[in-house]
Amino acid sequence: MPFLKARSALVSRMERLENSARKNGWRHAFFTPFNDRYIGQWKRDVKEGKGSLLTRSGRLYEGDWERGYRHGFGVFSFKGNEDILTLLYRGDWKNGKMSGDGELHYPDGSFYKGAMKNSKRHGYGQMWYADGSFFDGDFYKDLREGLGLFVYSNGNRYEGFWLHDLKHGKGRIYHLDSGQLQEGVWVEDYCIYSTIEDIPFRQTSVTPTPYPVDKIKLLQPDCVCTRREAEVLEGNIKICDVAEPCSESYEGESTPIIDVVN
Repeated sequence: MPFLKARSALVSRMERLENSARKNGWRHAFFTPFNDRYIGQWKRDVKEGKGSLLTRSGRLYEGDWERGYRHGFGVFSFKGNEDILTLLYRGDWKNGKMSGDGELHYPDGSFYKGAMKNSKRHGYGQMWYADGSFFDGDFYKDLREGLGLFVYSNGNRYEGFWLHDLKHGKGRIYHLDSGQLQEGVWVEDYCIYSTIEDIPFRQTSVTPTPYPVDKIKLLQPDCVCTRREAEVLEGNIKICDVAEPCSESYEGESTPIIDVVN
């Protein structure tokens, strides 16, 4: 009959009310049961597009949303008692986590600029510390790991490898305050093997040593350094007893491998 409608076209009053109440498009303000306030765009009752969320704890996010998550580019800050905003993070987001390139700011004044993953420093980045020191290199799950440069607050700097936020592996330290260069191997932030020599501009240092480092000549310097370095890197750490000179031979040589000549 012509006056009868198909059952699929029939919409109940409850469905019409639900559809009219469904959040779509721009909403000036929406308050959650936790007293958080959201201003922005919606899509089928889910935050989608541009919007800002101010939580009851004073944390403010302004940026992109997707499927109800912070996703895209956004700025995360803290709103204090005097309505002064303090920047916490600015950069890329993915599924509600800080992921991509961004700037991370800390309460003590330190800040990080570089790659992020799951709200942690991960990948290449640069870190400025509150005491004036600086790090440029790789991070892994919020810890310094891989190759990196660390500049101390007094100007000295370390170039080398890191593991679990500690100096670990081959590296060198430029003691620019006293005018020496130290090269060797570090294990868990401790120097196990190294050589040290004056840098060419030692006298221009802040507090140069009174006398230059004596030049020490080894009969087989390459053998000594290579062997000691290999032992440390392989975990076979041996500390020579200076009271008992080592007279082992290397690769069939009968000459002592350690023989110091001033």
